[in-house]
Amino acid sequence: MAISYREENFVVIELGSHTTRATIDTTDINRLPTVAIRTRAGVLKQDIGALPVSSDSEIVEKQNGIHANDMPDKDEAPEASVKAEEGDEGYMDANDEQEGSELNYVFGSALDTAEEGTVTQTVDIICGGFVSDWDAMSAFLRHIITKELGVRISSNFSPILFSVPPLWPKTDLESLTQIAFEELNAPSILIVEQPLLAMYGNNAATGLVVDFGHSATTVTAILDSAIQWSCIAQSEVAGAAVTERLHQLLQEDRALCAEFGDDGIPVEFAVALKESGLCKIQLLPEGDDSDSELAFQGKKYKVKADVLDRAARILITPDDGKSVGVASLMKQAVLGCETEKRAALWE
Repeated sequence: MAISYREENFVVIELGSHTTRATIDTTDINRLPTVAIRTRAGVLKQDIGALPVSSDSEIVEKQNGIHANDMPDKDEAPEASVKAEEGDEGYMDANDEQEGSELNYVFGSALDTAEEGTVTQTVDIICGGFVSDWDAMSAFLRHIITKELGVRISSNFSPILFSVPPLWPKTDLESLTQIAFEELNAPSILIVEQPLLAMYGNNAATGLVVDFGHSATTVTAILDSAIQWSCIAQSEVAGAAVTERLHQLLQEDRALCAEFGDDGIPVEFAVALKESGLCKIQLLPEGDDSDSELAFQGKKYKVKADVLDRAARILITPDDGKSVGVASLMKQAVLGCETEKRAALWE
C-alpha cells in the first residue's frame, strides 16, 4: 500500500556549525523556521540523571533515548499521532525509549542555564563544516524532532529534508541516513547540499554560492543544478573570526570600555553586535565617524562605524598571512571549472 504524505507533516532541518534551524509543516513555504538552536551539546555528569527543567526547555536526553522520568506510563499513551498532544510538548510514549549510550546530553536554553558542575563538558557537534561527534548528533537530532517539533518517534509519519554542508563525505551522509531511519524512525528522507537549495531558492540553476558560516566560508560553483565538486573553495576565516576581530577592536575603544567598567567588554556584546546587522562592510566618506547604537542588557551603547567596517573586512582581507579572502575563493572556484563554462558563473 502506497503511503501518502501530508505537507503539514514535512520536516526540514538545516544543519549549521553554529546554529541548526528546523521547521515542521511546509504548506506555507515563506514561513520562517520555528526552531533555531545552537549546534552544541553539554555532557551531564553520570550521577545526575535528569536536570529539573521547565516545560518550555525540557530537553535533557540520553543518546538513543530519553530519561525515564520524562516518559508517561504506557497505559496512558494516546492513540498514534504525528504530533504531541497540545500542552504536552515533546510527548513520547514508552516505545520511544531505546537502549544506547549511557551519556546524558543537554541542549539549547537548558545548557545555557545549567547549574555549575552539572555539565562536564560542552561539545561543538559540527566543527569546520564536519560532524565531530556522531553520538551527540544523534541525541541532538532526536531532541529537535521530539522536543522542539513535537513528533512522536513511535508513530513518525514525517518525511525529513536534511540541508547539509556541501563537503560532507559519503560516510557522513550514510551515518546521517542511519540515524534518521533507526533512531528517528523517519518514513523517508532527502539529503540536499545547502548551496543547491540556496540556488533553487533564488530560482536559478547556475551560479556561485557564497556561504559565510560560523567556522568556514565556502564558495560553491553550480552548473545546471549540478555542484562542481572539484571547484569548491573553503577558508577558515568566517563568522567566528569576525567576532574575534570585532571584540579586539571594541576593546581598543577606551570610552566604550569605561561604560562596561572593570569587567570589560564581554564577548557576548560582540556577538550581539555582529548579529544585529550593524556589522557590515560600509562605503563611508573619508573622515565619517558616525556611530551606531545597540541595546545590550537593558542599556544602549554607541559603536563607531569604522569599527564595524574593519571587523567585517577580515572576510575580504584576512590578516593572518595564510588564509585567502572571499574574492580569491570565488576566483579559485570559477577557475576550477571548464573554460567554456566560466563565463556563466560570472554573469
